[in-house]
Amino acid sequence: MVLKLIKFFVSFWAIILFLTLIAPLSSLAADIGNCLLCHKYPGLSRIDENGKFRLMYVNEDIFNKSVHAKVKCEGCHPDIQKIPHEPAKKVDCLTQCHIIEPSKVDKKGNLKKYPDDIPTCKNCHDNPLYRPLSFFKRVRPGISDVAIGRCRVCHKSDEFIYRFYNHITTRLHKIRNPRNIAEVCARCHDDDEIVARHNNLSTKAVFSYGETFHGKAARFLDERIPDCLDCHVKPGESVHQMLRHDDPNSITHINNRGRICATTDCHPKATPQMANYKVHAEFNKTESPLQYYFQVFFIVLTGGTLLPLMGLLFLDLFRRLFPNAVIKRSKSTNGKTS
Repeated sequence: MVLKLIKFFVSFWAIILFLTLIAPLSSLAADIGNCLLCHKYPGLSRIDENGKFRLMYVNEDIFNKSVHAKVKCEGCHPDIQKIPHEPAKKVDCLTQCHIIEPSKVDKKGNLKKYPDDIPTCKNCHDNPLYRPLSFFKRVRPGISDVAIGRCRVCHKSDEFIYRFYNHITTRLHKIRNPRNIAEVCARCHDDDEIVARHNNLSTKAVFSYGETFHGKAARFLDERIPDCLDCHVKPGESVHQMLRHDDPNSITHINNRGRICATTDCHPKATPQMANYKVHAEFNKTESPLQYYFQVFFIVLTGGTLLPLMGLLFLDLFRRLFPNAVIKRSKSTNGKTS
C-alpha cells in the first residue's frame, strides 16, 4: 500500500513537472493584475484630451520578449489600483527603480540651462525587442571585452565578473544595431530647435555619420560597424558618461581619439593619424571650402558627362523603335515650308 502511494505521488509530480516544462512562455510571465483582460484586444484605443490618438493594445508575445518582461504592469503604473481604472499617468522610470535623475542638474546640484532639452530615460530606452543572440561586432571568438567592460563599471573583481558572466551575458549585448542607435541620437541632434539653444551641437552630426563608410554599412544593417556609442563612450565606462571632445578625459579628445580605431575588434594596427580625419565634417563653404568646391566640381562633371550621353542614348533608342518617324514641318502662308 505504501509503495503504491509513493508511486502515485512520484507519478503525479512527474506529470506536473512535465506540464510545466512544455507550457508556453507566456504562462511564465503571468498577468497578475489581469490587465490583459482588456489590453489584449488590438482595437483598444481612444482620443485623449489633447486630441491625440492613443493605442492601448499590448502584444503579450512581444512584451514577454522585451527587457521589461519580468516587470509587472503595476511596477511602471503604480497609480492604477483598480479595474476599471482612470486614465494612466505618464510613466516615470525614476519611480522605485532609478531614484535620482542626474542629467538635469550640474555637479553643484543646480538646474541646468534648458532642462526640458535634456533627454529622459524613455528617450533612449524605448523598450525595443529583446535579442539574446545579438553579437557585439565580433571578429574573434571568446568572451567579449566590451561586454566585460560593462561589468567593470561597477564590479572591479574579475573573479566575480567571470563567475557570473555566463549567467547574465545576454543582458550585456546590445539590443539595437548601429542604425537604430544612430536614429536614437538623431532625435535630439537633428532637432533644429534643440540645437539652436545649444551652440555646441550640430544638426548634421547623424547625417555626417551616415555619409561615412561606417554609416553606409550601418544603413544595410551590418552589426560589425561602430556606432555613436563605440566612439563617444570610453571603454570600461558607463554609456551615460559622454564628455565633450575638448575634455582631456574624453575618448574623443585629440590626445585620446587614436585609441578609438586601434581596438582589437576594429583596426588593431591603426596609427593615431587614422583617427584624425573629421568623421562629422560638413562639406560647406565655411568649414571645408576645398572639399566643397571639389565635390561641386565632380557633381558638375558627372552630370555634364552622363546627361548628354543619356540624351544621345534616348534619341538612338527612339530612332530604333520608330524608324519611320519624321517631324512634319508646317507650311507658311506663301506656300514655302518653314
